[in-house]
Amino acid sequence: MKRRMLLCFALLVQAALCGLQAQASLPVYQSTIAIGGKGGWDYLAVEPDSHYLYVSHATQMHVVDPAKGMVVTTLADTPGVHGAAFAAELHRAFITCAGDGSVLVVDTQTFKKVATIKTTGKKPDAVLFDPFTKRVFVMNNGGNNITVIDAAGLKVLGTIALSGAPEAARTDGAGRVFVNLEDKNAVAVLDATSLKVLREWPLAPHATPTGMAIDPEHHRLFVACRSKHLAILDTKTGKVVQALPIGAGTDVCELDPTTGRIYASCKDGTVAVIAGKGGGAYEVAGTLTTETGSKTMTLDPGTHQLFVPAAGAKGTPGDPAAGFQVLIYR
Repeated sequence: MKRRMLLCFALLVQAALCGLQAQASLPVYQSTIAIGGKGGWDYLAVEPDSHYLYVSHATQMHVVDPAKGMVVTTLADTPGVHGAAFAAELHRAFITCAGDGSVLVVDTQTFKKVATIKTTGKKPDAVLFDPFTKRVFVMNNGGNNITVIDAAGLKVLGTIALSGAPEAARTDGAGRVFVNLEDKNAVAVLDATSLKVLREWPLAPHATPTGMAIDPEHHRLFVACRSKHLAILDTKTGKVVQALPIGAGTDVCELDPTTGRIYASCKDGTVAVIAGKGGGAYEVAGTLTTETGSKTMTLDPGTHQLFVPAAGAKGTPGDPAAGFQVLIYR
């Protein structure tokens, strides 16, 4: 009996220590990259070869070197800029511009303009490069459709009609693309080759899906919803297998493939940190405090750094004197 009690006690202590270690190893604020200027922002994205950070800001896209903490260049021909996706093997960035309904294509080595492509829908917003088909998927949030572009030939291949407004999208790297339909509380599953909608997966009772991350190896899709939950779906069945609480006003969700952690940034000034706890289940490992309004972010899986845009409000991790800036956590 004593041996059993000692074993149980040891297991409890070990579990407690694991919990403390998980909490202690949460990302911490490192530094601020000052950019300056006024105006809002939307998505950020990391170019995988250079590790440069593309930061949307008002009507321009800043290209930032996080290692040096400085702006490398600013792309000004981006009215109503929203997001960027990269075809690394082609050295191309595809930047969505809602102001004129276009996608600006830029050489990531020279930052020279390669082309401007008109989209087939209104308000191009999030954008995804699918390495399986070498195609770019542009979410026309105001047009309930997706423009599909050949990344090499720079031609529009077609338009995918949807039942609702597309937000974030992810690829499983094997021929399927998943898209949040924020006003339908559903995920659309697309065939990336035929450009057909295969099915829709309902998210109810979870509502207004915005951010999305995917773990293809474990068949899990993570959907950040503005009903303050992270819905976790099985990509084989489309079933919601778990839901965890997150902050208010979420917009972006990222997965670190090395650690298996999921991050959901929220407008209330928090980033929820989700971790696996064994048996295919997940738990909230902790919460990072950022700045009110900082609903977007991105992750560099190579450096495990989180980049969060902010305005530099007093009492927050950033520098109030720096104006528009990017907070770095690691």
